[in-house]
Amino acid sequence: MRLLSRFPSCLSLLLGLWLTLPAAPAQAADPHKLWEITSQQCVPGMQATGRPQPCVMVDLARGFVVLKDIVGPAQYLLMPTRRLTGIESPALLEADAPNYWAYAWEQRARVAQALGRPLSDEQLGIEINSAAGRSQLHLHLHIDCMRRDVAASLADHRGDPFQQWLPWYFEGHRYWVMRLPADALAQHDPFKLAAARSAYAADNMASQSLLLTGARFADGSTGFFLVNMPVNFDREEQGSAEVLMDHDCRW
Repeated sequence: MRLLSRFPSCLSLLLGLWLTLPAAPAQAADPHKLWEITSQQCVPGMQATGRPQPCVMVDLARGFVVLKDIVGPAQYLLMPTRRLTGIESPALLEADAPNYWAYAWEQRARVAQALGRPLSDEQLGIEINSAAGRSQLHLHLHIDCMRRDVAASLADHRGDPFQQWLPWYFEGHRYWVMRLPADALAQHDPFKLAAARSAYAADNMASQSLLLTGARFADGSTGFFLVNMPVNFDREEQGSAEVLMDHDCRW
């Protein structure tokens, strides 16, 4: 089953980064490694020298970093400079919470630049895994290519009503999809859209996984699809929307 065929790619990122770090301990994957990279290398380096390495970008004013993932030729991670465990962090639902999805979407051009060829917004996606489907205890959004078959299937929802969760059936599974207009990220935060489904959803953010991808609708206008892939332990689904992305960018 494809859902079980992949592990979160940040685990491989960590293994690769450890090869470049001094005195890397010979032990199992450290779930705090992404936070250590952010807080002990990228941010201090930017503050002291103006250099963000090993990150490719540090935005101190808005509070995020961008790090190249070693998995795939063009995958990047966007992470906050403050400590947030993951999708379940209550701070993400506060009224003044930064919209990390909007920041990540701004960074999507890095994927095409790394590949050396243009990509449409429908070919690009941003996703976050559930607490059960991740290896790290620091919030990180994956920015990379979409699977071609996922983009084709989501296109069937081009005429859905805006901002309504509707079922999406894919590879024998039922997920949820919401169609959003082009200016959605200026007005809405996907974390809050997921939490707004119900009080139960808001109380169980740890069990949700979200993916945002660009879309071109039936009338020619552009916007987004937001996908919710919740944990389903009965079907051994860990809530990892990462399986909907193509880290090899085979477009």
